[in-house]
Amino acid sequence: MAHNRTGALFSISRAAIRWRYPYRFVLPDQRPEPAVYVVHHQNLKGPLLGMAWFPVAVRPWVLNVFFSQRACFDQYYHYTFTQRLKIPKILAASLAWPLSFFISSLMRSMRAIPVHRDSAAVITTFRESLRALVSGESLLLAPDIDYADDRAEVGDLYDGFLDLERFYQRKTGHHLPFIPLQLDHSNRQIVSGKPLYFPDTIPFQKAKPVLYQRLKDSL
Repeated sequence: MAHNRTGALFSISRAAIRWRYPYRFVLPDQRPEPAVYVVHHQNLKGPLLGMAWFPVAVRPWVLNVFFSQRACFDQYYHYTFTQRLKIPKILAASLAWPLSFFISSLMRSMRAIPVHRDSAAVITTFRESLRALVSGESLLLAPDIDYADDRAEVGDLYDGFLDLERFYQRKTGHHLPFIPLQLDHSNRQIVSGKPLYFPDTIPFQKAKPVLYQRLKDSL
């Protein structure tokens, strides 16, 4: 059975986002639990709104650099602010320093799961994710390759997260539901799509690109 153990910092931040961005979540009365919810990143809009408005606790996948204050500072200062946003270095440092403390603390408060992109450490992401799923917790992923693209159209996605199916099916004997979340900004709502499952009759490697495309189309 899943437990909501998010911290006070996340609760306060979520309340602030809800006040600033009044959306509503449209979920079916019956939904599978646990599940992997997938949302279009859209330059942070997807995971931000998803975490703020999801009616039950979900555990997001977040790049591992945001869990350490020092690594978080380096990410914001050396890339986000100076390279991507072209902010002068002195101003970038003054922004990145306090933000790095806040973000790294927020990751712990929301019980995010660190995503390691190098092949040697990625197994830790899957192990922690599997533990969460087996205990009844759901995950929230935004696997866009170009996460800074804020257009409504969905581009290419990383497909490695679909390998969660193999770990989960091997552990539980059941298929893992992957559920797309659609961002409807005009009506200020987040709509849950139908759960997508890997089939019993097709080998995983052949079914993986098919499910990838169905999931991408559903976003």
